[in-house]
Amino acid sequence: MTSRGQNDFLTRTGPGTPMGNLLRRYWIPAFLSSEIAEPDCPPVRVKLLGERLIAFRDSQGRIGVMDEFCAHRGASLWFGRNEENGLRCPYHGWKYDVTGQCMEVPSEPVEGGFCKKIKLAAYDCIKRGDVIWVYMGAPEQKPPPPNFEWATVPRAHRFVSKRTQECNWLQTLEGGIDSVHVSFLHRHDRAAIHCTSAKARNSHAKPLCASK
Repeated sequence: MTSRGQNDFLTRTGPGTPMGNLLRRYWIPAFLSSEIAEPDCPPVRVKLLGERLIAFRDSQGRIGVMDEFCAHRGASLWFGRNEENGLRCPYHGWKYDVTGQCMEVPSEPVEGGFCKKIKLAAYDCIKRGDVIWVYMGAPEQKPPPPNFEWATVPRAHRFVSKRTQECNWLQTLEGGIDSVHVSFLHRHDRAAIHCTSAKARNSHAKPLCASK
């Protein structure tokens, strides 16, 4: 049994935490590229390692992942307008590019250069295997892009899906490697899959299993 302190050490992943600093050293599979499939499509919310972010694809097809909230009044950019190579806040019209740099402040004169002083936190991202991967760590520690085999084969040779689990990252990792849990709780799932596969291969054959 772990202590409260040990549990917090392992499970807290926000900025500045030991485990958060460790996980930020890796490329994180954040969301499916199909969620922002087209240029200027609506943005999507993404929460990674305790940070609330917004992702969007601009008019040129470039992908940005940055702080969800406008630097002015903290309005959520999820309500923003994705237009002309930037995401515009619906509150006062402040506009940001994919790097988080403010491009326009309608209430300020352009020649004053005020918008150049405003920048949201933004993170590097790349597309691999129909997934958008995000790197949130220090630039000088950035590892090579993920090179998993499933992410490099042709699209027709892979299947990529996404699901949400309401739990801590350590709980889902532990569940995934818990062989007793899998063989006990999910044994009927495997039997059902086997039965369905057998019927699909030979619909005229005598069923190999029957439901109870």
